[in-house]
Amino acid sequence: MIILIGILLGALLVSSVEASNVPYLEEWGIYSLNPNTGHTRLIYTSPTEITTLRLNDEGDTFTFYMKTGGNEYEHTEIYTLDVDGTNLKRLTENDQWDLYPSWSPDGSEIAYLSWRNTTLDIWVMSADGENQRLLYDSGGHDADIHWIGDRIVFTRDSQIWVMNSDGTDPHQLTDPPNAGDWGNAVLPFGDYDPRISPDGSQVVFERMVDDSSSHGNYDLYLVNIDGTGETRLTENGWTQGLASWSSDGERLVYVVSAIGSEGKYDLYQINSDGSGMTDLTSDIFPTEFLANSPLFSGDDSGIYFCGQWWDWKKLDTTVTCLLSSDEIQLGETVTVSGTLNPAVHEAVIQLTFTKPDGSVLTEEITTDEGEYNFNLETQEPGDWSVEAYWSGDLGHFEFKCETQSFTVLELSEIEDRGIPGFPLVTILLGLAFFMFRRQK
Repeated sequence: MIILIGILLGALLVSSVEASNVPYLEEWGIYSLNPNTGHTRLIYTSPTEITTLRLNDEGDTFTFYMKTGGNEYEHTEIYTLDVDGTNLKRLTENDQWDLYPSWSPDGSEIAYLSWRNTTLDIWVMSADGENQRLLYDSGGHDADIHWIGDRIVFTRDSQIWVMNSDGTDPHQLTDPPNAGDWGNAVLPFGDYDPRISPDGSQVVFERMVDDSSSHGNYDLYLVNIDGTGETRLTENGWTQGLASWSSDGERLVYVVSAIGSEGKYDLYQINSDGSGMTDLTSDIFPTEFLANSPLFSGDDSGIYFCGQWWDWKKLDTTVTCLLSSDEIQLGETVTVSGTLNPAVHEAVIQLTFTKPDGSVLTEEITTDEGEYNFNLETQEPGDWSVEAYWSGDLGHFEFKCETQSFTVLELSEIEDRGIPGFPLVTILLGLAFFMFRRQK
């Protein structure tokens, strides 16, 4: 179901990035989410569309499609990437539409969709991109493929179909009401995005239940791999789908891209019996961050997904710089603290101290959720100054704060001032007066 990316929803028109723990770099990215803590980590980023993320059975390599050299359909190519964000490999390179990859069980091949003839058909290639060949052509558009064991499920004629992994014995699994009929939505009525359970016994998919919104309203369903036992998992009619199984087959993670006319693009989880529906991200993702293509990590402890920053632009930033005091005694510590806004986790702030003799001391401090602190023990008396600077990154402009000044005083200077730091004569006079009062 190629409807969850690029739908223009009015609720998503925004002008700035909210405070968030989601790293902001380029418009598109591959991320990991710890659902227990909400911590979100950026694995790979790109200025062009990335989606349909899939993980091999070993749990160490992604495949996905990414726009390359332009934003038109013919610029869509298939890639692989290690889960640590390294070793990017481009597998297809042509002027056709190549998309929706799915690993073979042993990781040696990748099935995918390609529009190389008159329709969108199912192709297969080696995991290194070699030996590209047509696997199945129904005569119409085929879509939404997933490969588990010796079976491949796919969408054909707005219905769910299954065939052997060699392309033989294609047959229909679901028969949704009004399949193929066009209404007010961007797709016809029908079933889309099948995913086979890890044990090969069931298929999860989404069904358009009404077209009261232009993007279509869908519920999640299950069906046995032989076409029996169809079960409805949700009954809310949200725009939702692209469900993926946990490795134990007990949970599903999926996208809710809209509720009515309100854009969401949040990740949800549900048990495979339809219980325990949980919103994972709406409280931790800003409204302008759109999540899609979720899947469980190899050990089910985390969730990988693709994300897009809606209305991405390079952002202005500010770095504040505050001093614990503008006047300290020689040998004491002055604390320099501040914030980077918008908050950027683990950004390196450069603090440049100018000493009284004009020489420079430079320190680098890493932010923690956009905040930093540094303690400097001063060893030279006189007038000091400090500047805080961040060099920026792919999503933020650089910024240097205004110069902050402080003075380091020698002990003699402090004694001359009397307060603070009482000189010895003051202390002695005070003691004499105290003893005199006691004798009286």
